[in-house]
Amino acid sequence: MFRAIESPFEVETVKQVNELRNKTILNLWNITYNTNILYHNKWNAQVTDTIKLFQRELLKSIKDGYEGQQSKGREQWSFSGAFLFSLTVISTIGYGNISPRTDRGKLMTILYAIIGIPLMLLYLTNIGDILAKSFRYVYGGLCSCKQSSNQLKQRNRLLLQRAVSAPTGTFGLNNHTSRMDDTGVGVGGYNYNDPTMMTMTTSIPSTTTTMTTIKFKENNRVHVPITLCLFILTGYVCGGGLLFSIWENWNYLDGSYFCFVTLSTIGFGDLVPGASVVDSSGSQEKLVICSLYLLAGMALLAMCFNLMQEEVIHKVKQLGRRLGIVSDNDDDYYGNNLSNIEFTIDQTS
Repeated sequence: MFRAIESPFEVETVKQVNELRNKTILNLWNITYNTNILYHNKWNAQVTDTIKLFQRELLKSIKDGYEGQQSKGREQWSFSGAFLFSLTVISTIGYGNISPRTDRGKLMTILYAIIGIPLMLLYLTNIGDILAKSFRYVYGGLCSCKQSSNQLKQRNRLLLQRAVSAPTGTFGLNNHTSRMDDTGVGVGGYNYNDPTMMTMTTSIPSTTTTMTTIKFKENNRVHVPITLCLFILTGYVCGGGLLFSIWENWNYLDGSYFCFVTLSTIGFGDLVPGASVVDSSGSQEKLVICSLYLLAGMALLAMCFNLMQEEVIHKVKQLGRRLGIVSDNDDDYYGNNLSNIEFTIDQTS
């Protein structure tokens, strides 16, 4: 869209500058040919006027976006250049090295930013949360932060053994053990066929039933250290600095400086990609890769901010519990991921 709007104007500007240069050269030749060079003052005055006119026209072309490109192959508003411009608009980086010059382009930039910036913020929020959850899961698995189910069962069994004592009642059957004959009459004259002769006695004391409830809470949420997040960001910036220093012929410090300024959305514009890659083969692909690097870097930055925010909140809550400011019940209120294990035991005594 931006390429279709701005590219024809850029091509026309380059064409006008080339015509102006050729016209200035021709005028200088005519002045030299028609004026006796022995009259230095007259020749100097005419050449000075011609050069000043060329300078005024050249400055006007520079304001319209001309940056010295000589051919169509070095257009600023190529597909990759327009893609990078779109990314800098919705990410609020705004390098300023390339900007719309036409009225239609300026109006379209306003509408594009109004729609694109909220979508970009939504993208960073969602992708940051998804990446944070994924990284937290991988980090928790590697560090064995979660207890196995066997360990959890063993601990729960110990809790039950310590907390529960269940006294039992006594149950007995009193009967007479004696020899009896086939008629059911035993020695001593007892008729064991008589139901009244077999008595069952129970010794069950009065019982009191109580319900014992044991609740156990475990915070199984993995917290990623802030130092690890900073290490990831530093590695990404340093890697990008190496990449851009090779592609753009910058030194390593300038490449790292550009990556930091870009990912932090400062966007000074003193160093911008595309100044040198356009002269090399595969320049369009390299600009697209640069744009994808910025897009992925902002997502990584959102992920690290998400993880560091959770870690800071966790540390503040721990400090609050030590100082007695925050109670354990507040964890449920603030939405901590707690595993609730509840046992209800009938205890008879």
